Amino acid sequence: MQNHPMLYCKQPFKTAALKIKLLIKIMKPIIIIVLFFITISCKQKTPNTSAVEKKEKELKTTTPTATVTDKHVKVPGSHFYIIPPPGFKADATTMQIKKDYANFMLMKMISGYTPEKYFSELKTDAEKKFPGSWKQEDFAINGQKATIYQYKTSGVFQHYLHFTEVNSDEILIAGFEENDAATGKEMYAALKTVVLEK
Repeated sequence: MQNHPMLYCKQPFKTAALKIKLLIKIMKPIIIIVLFFITISCKQKTPNTSAVEKKEKELKTTTPTATVTDKHVKVPGSHFYIIPPPGFKADATTMQIKKDYANFMLMKMISGYTPEKYFSELKTDAEKKFPGSWKQEDFAINGQKATIYQYKTSGVFQHYLHFTEVNSDEILIAGFEENDAATGKEMYAALKTVVLEK
């Protein structure tokens, strides 16, 4: 739903503040997990900024790729390389590849908590609060089995990419606002360009 132009002009800071509060509320559990692992692992590589600048070109394919190309950017703190959609930039401070309110970020499972359990809980929550919103797609990249899960919360969609056999504790999250379907579609396609570093 779009704001009336006059209301938007009179309250730009209020609208931005509400969006930020909504994102913080939704991303808080994920941020806590990510921050926990950031504090544990101090020896992280910095992103290749020259490769990041090359990502302004249009995403040309949604076919899963098998090798890292010069178009791929490393997701900070992870073993994932992705060809992000145009306009997305790596940010070593936040450990994300982001554009406006949309981002790709790493999530690691804590000891004793499995991806299967986590996705089962998300699916239950999504089906309870937003029936029909949970989606799941299985595919393979370079012989590595992977699944993309779609999870909806109030105003936000998240796609989770999980390599089910190779690296079970790392999950790549693509989060975007519900009213930005075009960016969400680009991010979903970009998840299929991910290469997992061995």
